[in-house]
Amino acid sequence: MDIIVSSIKKAKLDLEKVNINNIKAIIISSYNNDIEKIPVENKLVLNFDDITYAGLSSFSPSIAKKIHDFIDEINDKKYNLYICCDSGESRSSAIAACILRKNGEDENKIWKDYNYHPNILVYDILCKEFGLYNTKLRLKYKKYINDSALRKKIRKQRNSL
Repeated sequence: MDIIVSSIKKAKLDLEKVNINNIKAIIISSYNNDIEKIPVENKLVLNFDDITYAGLSSFSPSIAKKIHDFIDEINDKKYNLYICCDSGESRSSAIAACILRKNGEDENKIWKDYNYHPNILVYDILCKEFGLYNTKLRLKYKKYINDSALRKKIRKQRNSL
């Protein structure tokens, strides 16, 4: 399964140009009313806020279970999986990193990419749902890797001015 992390807006544009038969999607938003219009037949639409603390509208174990069930349903087949949230940076990248880890692939391609800022709460709860062990130190290290990638990009841009 190939995973594409994207914003909802970009995914809508991309998916209008391709054969959608081999595409599945996890679409996350807390306010976007157009998410149902994304032209993918097999999709999981979720509504939760991009926050990193447990609250009424945050990611929860019940949402993680829905993702787990959806992934188990499609995991044995060759699909492109679009994971989209409003900006394509935080919630979607956390889910992508966790799915990559679950599948034995390199999740660090998400953590080391300065364009992504995985939501630690989403990542941790979904890892637990998949039976993947995390410690507080491991989570801090993943965040450190991601923050370092962004700092490196900023330094590089400053030096090129």
